Amino acid sequence: MNKLSFLHSKYLPTTIWLLVILVLSGYPGNHVPKIPIWQFDKLVHAIIYSVLSILLIIAFQKQYVQEQNRFRVVIFIILFGISFGGFMEILQNYIFINRSGNWYDFIANTFGAIFGVLFYPLINKLLPIKR
Repeated sequence: MNKLSFLHSKYLPTTIWLLVILVLSGYPGNHVPKIPIWQFDKLVHAIIYSVLSILLIIAFQKQYVQEQNRFRVVIFIILFGISFGGFMEILQNYIFINRSGNWYDFIANTFGAIFGVLFYPLINKLLPIKR
């Protein structure tokens, strides 16, 4: 198998989105514009990780459509989203400059990963993606 198989076309959108999350998570906190809406950033976290879940389902579409594999795929995607979200919060707390990890952000990331999986059937019905 090619060492760069994660760059295969079906994984490319997910790989790019993971890099977007990494860049946004590492962006210095003092350069992030303050939005006067209470807890707006938690909604953004949830949306970002919902998109990640949806992109992962699309990448694993062949496995997802097989009903006997669907549960495993969904659990993998949720666990991956939770793990990646936790990893980003750890990086924010200990590595990234002018950033701090936050349990509430981690919870929002987790809910986003779960919501993406739950809303995928509706999204697929509205915008069918064939692979």
